[in-house]
Amino acid sequence: MIHLFLAHFVADHGFTDNAKIRHYKGYKLLEHIVWSIFALLAFTFDTLLKSRTGIIVLVSMMAIHVLGDVMRTKIANITRIHILEVGLLSIAFVLNLFVADEFVNSYISKEFAMYLLGMAVVSMAVTYFFKNFYPGNEEYNDLDGISERLAFYVFFLGNNYLLAFLSLGLGLLYRFWKTKPSHVWWISPMSAVLISILWKVLIF
Repeated sequence: MIHLFLAHFVADHGFTDNAKIRHYKGYKLLEHIVWSIFALLAFTFDTLLKSRTGIIVLVSMMAIHVLGDVMRTKIANITRIHILEVGLLSIAFVLNLFVADEFVNSYISKEFAMYLLGMAVVSMAVTYFFKNFYPGNEEYNDLDGISERLAFYVFFLGNNYLLAFLSLGLGLLYRFWKTKPSHVWWISPMSAVLISILWKVLIF
């Protein structure tokens, strides 16, 4: 059961532009911190709040998460920020291990939690790669790519392979119509295919 890890991932990576968090200040940073706490609660309130261990782990994760949010805004070196991100993900995973059994009776099933994690990975984790490594532009607009990858993921895991690959084809045609051809085009659809195959194996 990966509910706590999923909550952390969603708060900072899934459906959130992680590259912008490091530039938040004042009210904007506070707004993100509040959102993060509610995200952590949303996936765990029905289980972790029922036990002493669960409460300790959840509060610890909240404190670590908030500390990570603040540290992002203080670190200028991009390599250290990546190390921080990996460190936070690792801590969330380890803390999740302590309470994994408590999520057995969660209103979010194991399969659905994995499905949501896959959606976050196929969307924003790939965008994190684009913004930070290649082409390495924090302002890189990947909204079209996110839509393309999510559509493929949903159709592929739903066993509708025709619509899955049709979504990639339409996405490619849209790129030809909207932008100039680029050698980075293949990364988005290829990552959609690879991640979707991996998640299908993990869930089923």
